Amino acid sequence: MSRARLVVVVALLTVLATQFTGKGAILAYGSEVTRFAGATKSGPLALSADDSILASVNPDNNSVTIFFVGGDKNQAIAEVPVGNEPNGVAVLPNCRFIYVANTVDGTVTVLSFDPATQAVSVSTVLEVGTEPYGVAVTPNGSKVYVTNARSNSVSVIDTATNTVIKTITNIGPPVGAEPRGIAITNNGNDSDTDETVYVTHFYSFANQGKLDGEDDSKTGLITKISTETDSVTGQIVMKNMADTGFLATGDAINKKESNQKNKDGSLKPIFTTGAYPNQMQAIAIKNGFAYVPNVGASPNGPVRFNVNTQALVHILDTNTNQDTGQTVNLHKAVATQPEGLKKRFLAVPWAIAFKTKENVGYVVSAASNVLVKIAVDPTTGAAVVQPSPVDQGVLEVQVGRNPRGIVINNADTRAYVMNYVSRDVTVLDVTRFPEQPIATMRSAALPAAGSEEELVLAGKELYNTSIGEFADSIGNMSADGWQSCSSCHPFGLADNVVWIFAAGPRRTVSQHQDFVGGTMRVLNWSGIFDEQQDFDLNIRGVSGGKGLLLAADGSGLEETAKMGGLVLGDPPKLAPANSQRGQLQVRTASGGLVNSWDAIVAYEKTIRSPISPLAKSTDPEIAEGRQLFISNNCQSCHGGAKWSSSAIAGPVSDIAQLKAGQVISDLRNVGTFNPDDRNEVRANGKPPLGADGFVPPSLLGVFFSPPYFHNGAAASLDEVLSDKFAAHRSIGTGGIDGLTNPDDRRKLVKFLQSIDASTEPVQP
Repeated sequence: MSRARLVVVVALLTVLATQFTGKGAILAYGSEVTRFAGATKSGPLALSADDSILASVNPDNNSVTIFFVGGDKNQAIAEVPVGNEPNGVAVLPNCRFIYVANTVDGTVTVLSFDPATQAVSVSTVLEVGTEPYGVAVTPNGSKVYVTNARSNSVSVIDTATNTVIKTITNIGPPVGAEPRGIAITNNGNDSDTDETVYVTHFYSFANQGKLDGEDDSKTGLITKISTETDSVTGQIVMKNMADTGFLATGDAINKKESNQKNKDGSLKPIFTTGAYPNQMQAIAIKNGFAYVPNVGASPNGPVRFNVNTQALVHILDTNTNQDTGQTVNLHKAVATQPEGLKKRFLAVPWAIAFKTKENVGYVVSAASNVLVKIAVDPTTGAAVVQPSPVDQGVLEVQVGRNPRGIVINNADTRAYVMNYVSRDVTVLDVTRFPEQPIATMRSAALPAAGSEEELVLAGKELYNTSIGEFADSIGNMSADGWQSCSSCHPFGLADNVVWIFAAGPRRTVSQHQDFVGGTMRVLNWSGIFDEQQDFDLNIRGVSGGKGLLLAADGSGLEETAKMGGLVLGDPPKLAPANSQRGQLQVRTASGGLVNSWDAIVAYEKTIRSPISPLAKSTDPEIAEGRQLFISNNCQSCHGGAKWSSSAIAGPVSDIAQLKAGQVISDLRNVGTFNPDDRNEVRANGKPPLGADGFVPPSLLGVFFSPPYFHNGAAASLDEVLSDKFAAHRSIGTGGIDGLTNPDDRRKLVKFLQSIDASTEPVQP
């Protein structure tokens, strides 16, 4: 923002604040409370210590909205322009300053707030790390901690001077990869030098000796930081769930299938499934225990919604710094509620908050648009999902669309929920049972009716919902709201999981790379999809939904939609193009109707690439690595705007391009397929696709997404270029290995780690 524009914005905000304050002084600020009553945490909205001022970020509008909520006034004071894509906010106890993490800019905007006049102004903008997300303030307000997700660091801000006084990195005891959520203890005194900061890591880490694709192949870590030294003091290893409570009909990796059948002839599920924690965006502390909502991954086949992803809350003891082993599966709670009740599962647990005086809290289900209430034991930390007083089913509190954050006031009377897609804040009366919404506060403007932005927002909702609202149909995105596209593609990116899919072991591909350069990549590692609409099969076959595509005559949903590839017969022929078929319509924010898949594709085209912390580096070794990339002809597979040789302008029109359902022309055999690897199996335990090669993955943002290759065989980019995969690194030079020198490989890895949307592509 230019200095001139900033002055104008501040002046306008001051006028606006004065106008608000002049209305009978209804916005009079309360007492100057100087410390928070309980533990603090990060999130997309934050509340002052006296419960009067609420700040909520608007990631799509590049702003933060300040509300006066004291005495249930629930009025907006101002919507303040900040940096690009704000995702986290923290408020000092006395509300003098508000801190906003701008993810794309790598900055924290510090807003000055005048309690007397309600005037808001930009005090300063601080540079932090790459892609900051979480922001949390210490109980007495002396420091602010910021998690920098892509640079794997935590910035520490001194609130007395509003300067960054330290960046905690991986030098010394490491912070670890993808730091996101923050919770800070509160021992009740007036010092902030004797607390502990707990930091989640969004993705799980590989378990030594475990095979990618197994239900215990990874596990989660929580990093501890001392507020006295601002250094890492240890980590907590989260326990994997040995038994999710759901049974599978097979064990793909061990090539086992159920030997029992149901009355209808279908296979009876008899195999126990486990899960490991993943997508840990948030953490909250209550009674000396830390609670971590997450999406549990059960990657071993067969892939089916109820043995695929789980809705988990892990419970950690902050005194012993160990996982208590009392993980709650929210999906299981819904599955075991009384017979006859309608089921809505709690997809994508994203945030959590607790009351101050009572031992109860609320978990935010981002994909199902509800909160679920839990009661916790203050001695053991154990949590129990609370039933509804009406029908004894799981108590689910309806909020807005795609909720992503929650805070509860110190009086334990109100909860505030930030709803990302509907761009508003739900106000809940939590003194009632069941809890009731009493107000909805508009946080940011919705797109103009009929605009491209409105179409994108509709697609964003479909991508992030387990339910979806259609003109005349329900249950289309998943079975009973079990999961969403974002269950495996958070932010449209990848969950870094290797799933044992129908084609074989397949590491989730991030969708930020699908449409770069104007044309689409062939989809899936084996090139089995040539249209985004082909993923209707995943909605139906994996998520258990009814799907979005209509029959040829438009009479209703197509029950046996054909997904790309061949239609068997004599002779075989091309399958109909799914992009040319009818689609269910979804209602937009303004009340209009648009085609569902058109909206999803419009959103997918906006998914941005992760930002590399090395993108702006002047390190000469990065330039040397680029030259090594070129001289070894890596661009033959990874060149062009997509950083991949794969490109397709539309559905395949020549049957000669297909082999075994694969777009064979786009596959490259680079020596990364070994049929003898134990995880090289289909979801049904049969031999996988792979002998003909794979679609070259894009290198755009490749630094953020280990493991690598289709089956996760390489844990790091160093291993990708190691002697173990010498055939792969020499494929562009006809088998002549130009990367035998470890120092050259190190420089090439540096270059690979620097590639993001700002990097000039290497042309083939």
